[in-house]
Amino acid sequence: MNLEKLFLNTCKVKNGFSLAELAISTAIIGTLSSIAYPSYTNANNSAKLADAKAKMLVIPAIIGQHIDETGEAPTTWDELSSIAAVMTTDGPATGNLDTPITLPNAVYDLSVAGPDDSVYTMTATRVIDRKREEDSDEQKYTYAIKSCFNVRNGASDLRTGDLTDIESVLNCG
Repeated sequence: MNLEKLFLNTCKVKNGFSLAELAISTAIIGTLSSIAYPSYTNANNSAKLADAKAKMLVIPAIIGQHIDETGEAPTTWDELSSIAAVMTTDGPATGNLDTPITLPNAVYDLSVAGPDDSVYTMTATRVIDRKREEDSDEQKYTYAIKSCFNVRNGASDLRTGDLTDIESVLNCG
């Protein structure tokens, strides 16, 4: 009788996973996640950067059209919106051009300076970088976009990267 009980106990079917199996599968999932997450983050940052660049490339055409129609350089977002609406997270942009607006994806702030010698300069910085900068003495905008547009001769330039590196290389002749 004891042999029969012993035989029945050893032949029982187990339901579930052992602790070792769970530990190994968790380690595999963790390893795959740690490999995939940086790629996802870089792709996401690149997509947001491309979206902000596309929105910035439209603004010089709106400025040029405003100058063609009125004969005057625009100084407010409202003047630009009379030609084509420049959208923000809260609707069409309003206020002075040098007042930063938050672009619709709520990731980049955009401001326009100028015209200085017929050149407008646009700067877009990530909102998250601006918040980090407020907490420290160092100004670090890694995914910044800087662009210029010369309304006199039509020259333009657009650069992306660290803001301190790209500010000095813009050329709008």
